[in-house]
Amino acid sequence: MMQKSEVVNFLMDVIRRYEQLCLRYNPSAKIERKTWDIPMGKLDVSISSGEQFDKASMIYCDLKIDTPPVLAEKLGQKGSKADAMVLELHFFPINPFIPKAYIELRANITDKVVFAGGTDIKSYYSNEEDEKYFADGIKELCKRHGKDYEELRQVRANFFKSKYTNKKVGAHAGIYSFHLEESDYPFMKDMADTFIKLYFDLVEKCKGQKFTQNDIDYKLKQHGAWVQWTLLEDSGTIFGIEKGIPAEALLGAILPPSAKFFP
Repeated sequence: MMQKSEVVNFLMDVIRRYEQLCLRYNPSAKIERKTWDIPMGKLDVSISSGEQFDKASMIYCDLKIDTPPVLAEKLGQKGSKADAMVLELHFFPINPFIPKAYIELRANITDKVVFAGGTDIKSYYSNEEDEKYFADGIKELCKRHGKDYEELRQVRANFFKSKYTNKKVGAHAGIYSFHLEESDYPFMKDMADTFIKLYFDLVEKCKGQKFTQNDIDYKLKQHGAWVQWTLLEDSGTIFGIEKGIPAEALLGAILPPSAKFFP
């Protein structure tokens, strides 16, 4: 069985790469860091705001949680206590022609290791070329590891969809899995590598496009839809706050810096 330290080292490496990207794309900005110690464990949040990103954010949790019996049975795990590590990265660009992007990496450790997570982008203006580029890269990732891209894409599409508006959340070019085995660790590592390459290829491609205040206003309306889904419908966010994760930490990391809900 994998040791927790190996998983932690992997996630710490992803965080280091995130910080390097912040320094590259938001060179004049400081990376603001804050840590919370709560009864379940430790949360780290860092946020960068600068030249390319209104907000590039990271939240990392290393918690000891009670695994609900039904979930433990579903995951094939024993024991009520689990080490739960979660890393999320969110990128909210200034330029509305750069897509928003997200990756989530999870590990749940009891007598065995179970991974979960996924990634996607969100084009503010519909952009089939960019979404196809991201989707094709994720397809190749799945192919390298013997995964069914369409099956994992559909998991994401089914979950990241508003029951109130019936609109999708994100491009649904990416993937998600609620249950990956310890043997899928190389797939998880490759997912992080692939996300960083694909997304920052798109940042480089789109960052020079001119935009107006009208484009900014349109982006903020798209942010409003993301905020609505996150606060009202995302069971993970609701569960985390109900279990005692400070709203300042969780929402401060995953929500956009600004949004519009009315014209």
